[in-house]
Amino acid sequence: MTHPLFIESLRMEEGHLLHTSWHERRMNATLLTVFGRLPFDFRFAELPIAEEFRHGVVKCRVVYGRRIEKVEFAPYTPKVIRSLRLVEAPDTLDYSLKSADRQALNALREQRGTCDDILIVRGGLLTDTSYSNIVFDDGERLVTPSTPLLDGTCRQRLLHEGRITARRLTPDDLPHFRRAILINALLSPEAGISLPVECICR
Repeated sequence: MTHPLFIESLRMEEGHLLHTSWHERRMNATLLTVFGRLPFDFRFAELPIAEEFRHGVVKCRVVYGRRIEKVEFAPYTPKVIRSLRLVEAPDTLDYSLKSADRQALNALREQRGTCDDILIVRGGLLTDTSYSNIVFDDGERLVTPSTPLLDGTCRQRLLHEGRITARRLTPDDLPHFRRAILINALLSPEAGISLPVECICR
């Protein structure tokens, strides 16, 4: 029997993994949801890190299921995203757990046309891009959709810190904002990808 696999991706700077408690919390919540128990105990602080990855910005990727399947490190370079296309997803699309199976998201991304990535609309509401949560800047506050496909760890942390707020957003709300910012564990709002909302295409 094949068991489902899940992913945690973390940002590492100069050999230090960032915000590990948020990722461990999500791992444990995922394991409890899927297996009803914690089949293993895992701490990011115990990961051995080769000297070659102790400098600069590095992506740490952990694949797990009933056990840790794989741990990978690689130098991190953000994608270049200058445009997004609004793409409708079926109401049944569920990516509430960070699954290693991204077939549904990849199929949606194939609809991006000449744009660099997609902004997914489900049930008439804005959600996420194909690989990140999204935040909108109206010049006074930062707002994220309250209906994400995946409640990412960076999004959770920024909401907890009061740096962003969440509300229901539709495509018709886009003209009220100046820019869109892509965020995930590798992309903070400050270091993240930002683009004018005019670059979100229908």
